[in-house]
Amino acid sequence: MTINKLKNLRSKIDKIDKDLLKLIQKRASLAVDIGKIKSKISPNTSFYKPDREANILRNILKANEDGALSNTKVRSIYKELISGCLSLEEALKISYLGPEGTHSEAAVDNHFGALVSRVPSSTIDDVFYQVIKGDTDIGVVPVENSSEGVINTTLNCLADNENISIIGEIYLNIDHQLASGNKFDIKDAFAIASHPQALGQCSKWIEKNIGSIKRLEMPSSAVAAKYAKENKNILCIVNSLAVEKYKLKLQKSNIQDYSGNKTRFLVIGQNEILSTGKDKTSFLIQTVNNPGALINILKPFEKRKINLSKIETRPSRGNIDSHDFFVDCEGHQLDAKLKLAIKEVRSTGSLVRVLGSYPQYI
Repeated sequence: MTINKLKNLRSKIDKIDKDLLKLIQKRASLAVDIGKIKSKISPNTSFYKPDREANILRNILKANEDGALSNTKVRSIYKELISGCLSLEEALKISYLGPEGTHSEAAVDNHFGALVSRVPSSTIDDVFYQVIKGDTDIGVVPVENSSEGVINTTLNCLADNENISIIGEIYLNIDHQLASGNKFDIKDAFAIASHPQALGQCSKWIEKNIGSIKRLEMPSSAVAAKYAKENKNILCIVNSLAVEKYKLKLQKSNIQDYSGNKTRFLVIGQNEILSTGKDKTSFLIQTVNNPGALINILKPFEKRKINLSKIETRPSRGNIDSHDFFVDCEGHQLDAKLKLAIKEVRSTGSLVRVLGSYPQYI
């Protein structure tokens, strides 16, 4: 009885799989047809549409009310489906802060799926340069970490490059894995290697579970993974992607001291992003360093009940008598009330540059 029931259920799954494949292939054919139409309408425009993709995902997740699969799992499945269909229209090349196996590559995987061409860059500046030159279509760069704060190099690049925009954002949970190139008892380890931030974010766990051990600071966790792979009895702190890429032995999962650690990444490019109804806009506002300057910037947003999700300030590099404010707010730059707020800020004499409007991360 039990065996017959098992066969019956498996038979149903086999039928569903065949039906799913037909629908997936049909979706892919429709995507190709849409691509041909878009090529005629606007031949020099990228087929990648973050606004359209955001609306697809939101509609799918909204419909996923009583399913066995969580929204996170459904999102992952549809990200790969969208990535596969897009690859039939356009082979996206995405630059990121390398080398392979870094959190930046994990962010690319999270947002774009597996079917894109990944180009590791040695610096954040180089990621911007690759996109500006047209060597890659899109770039992914870290901008802030919940434990370590803002990444100033990314802000500098945004301020210095006016012909590039923020077209998306990614939030990545930073989970640290303890791994090694060969299998051994962690008490027999000679040293533990990783990026200084990763070592710091796991310091309490290391003290409690390993004790006094030599700590080797590396340029990135991916470099630490390579080092551990090439040297016996060396532990490394890396992400799950690096464990897979470098074929490491997993010693212990999730050893971070603080479980809520996240890094926000920006997706940069030259795509035009339409409003989705749930967007974010980033600005660079430069104002003279006078009393009340910050209040004058904030009032137009407060008056229209526009929520500001981030304000980062520092002296302007181009003018020592001015301050730069990097501001994120809810809404799209083409929304009526946000347009009025921008106009009012400019009327105070402040310089306002929109760094980009893009869908809020899903």
